[in-house]
Amino acid sequence: MQNTRLSRLFWISGVLLVMLLHASLPSEALTVSGTIQTAERWTLADSPIQITGAVIIPQSVTVTIEPGVQVHLAPEAVITVKGQFDARGTTESPVVFSPLTTSRWGAISYDDTGTGILEHCLLHRGSYGEGSRIGVVSVYRNSAPVLIDSCTFTEWPDEFDAKAIQGYHSPRLTVRNCYFGEGANECVHGVNCPAMVEHNTFARRFDYRDAVDIGNTQNPGPIIRYNVFLGSEDDAIDLDTCDALVEGNLVMNCRGGSHDPIGISGDKDSRPLIINNIVYNCENGIAFKNGAKITVLNNTMIDCDRGIWMHQNPAHALVKNTIIWGKENQTSIQLEPGSTIDISYSIIRGNEIYPGTGNLNADPLFLDYANQNFHLLPNSPAIDAGWWGETIPPQDFEGNARVNVRLHPYVGEGAPSIVDIGAFEYIPPITRIPFWQTFEN
Repeated sequence: MQNTRLSRLFWISGVLLVMLLHASLPSEALTVSGTIQTAERWTLADSPIQITGAVIIPQSVTVTIEPGVQVHLAPEAVITVKGQFDARGTTESPVVFSPLTTSRWGAISYDDTGTGILEHCLLHRGSYGEGSRIGVVSVYRNSAPVLIDSCTFTEWPDEFDAKAIQGYHSPRLTVRNCYFGEGANECVHGVNCPAMVEHNTFARRFDYRDAVDIGNTQNPGPIIRYNVFLGSEDDAIDLDTCDALVEGNLVMNCRGGSHDPIGISGDKDSRPLIINNIVYNCENGIAFKNGAKITVLNNTMIDCDRGIWMHQNPAHALVKNTIIWGKENQTSIQLEPGSTIDISYSIIRGNEIYPGTGNLNADPLFLDYANQNFHLLPNSPAIDAGWWGETIPPQDFEGNARVNVRLHPYVGEGAPSIVDIGAFEYIPPITRIPFWQTFEN
């Protein structure tokens, strides 16, 4: 994970250097502003493109940007897309959006029927948005698909609560394989926006800012899966009045500040399904409040001061096949008055076994706890000790299928009882027969 992060940082540094070198070369820049009436292709020969004022791409008009193009935008300049806007760079030749001056540019806003793909783009020092178009990339009351893939966001502002990506009443937003640099600002924000947010890396957030904050989005809710959250002084994932699938994420280091940092949080009648996540070294692992009803299946939560915290007016948690382990003085489960929890087939650290069917308080026996390797040892009590049912995912955190460990006793429930407790399924090593022991007819 660290190597991936360093590679991304080196890539960003290289792109910024290319920007500086390119800016020093004499060039006849293509200048764009106003309404674009016919299809356009912005090529490397036109680069750098200068956006000197507001740009509108009307319905039925397509603008395409080729790899390696530099787009320099005037202060507060917004590209409003009602047609199609595609910027498709490559790993070696990204499309770069950056300010024309030392100030910030505005936003790329996909409105109404606007559609497009931003792929392998570097978006540097946006956004001066307003209202519900406050993201560097905003998707506003839009029914068309918008894909943001393999992009990097750096130095977007925080003073007016800007976001890197904002989705507002838009059901077809996908954010995939992106990197969000450190900052006191939010990365992905949504309102009534069942976005797909997957395979992204979120650097540390500071102050009262979440990495992913999606609210008022129910039936369907967003899908937040396979992301890495490197830390926050607030929450990594915040879901208010939100039904969501939260699956396969690595959430860590939600600590510091004065806002009770939480790995996965929510409020106001949220109904999330939280599956196969690793939550490590957070002040609070999973915390919901005010009428939320959460389902927590096959998660591994390590070194959190509070594991699961249900608070501020009645909230309820259904928990199965989950490990909460780590610090001797941790509070594994905290329920405030009126809140309830139904927990079973789980390993919960404590002096006594937590009430519920199939629960244990035995050491789960991780492969290398000191080095944050939370795979299971072959003699772990978590093996084949979980509950099997239709809501249990058929694969673990790494995508491995559930397996029956031969000669291991069935102590869980279900038919067949092959599910391990925690996010990692124990996969027995392959035994190979030496060639000299094989037989031929």
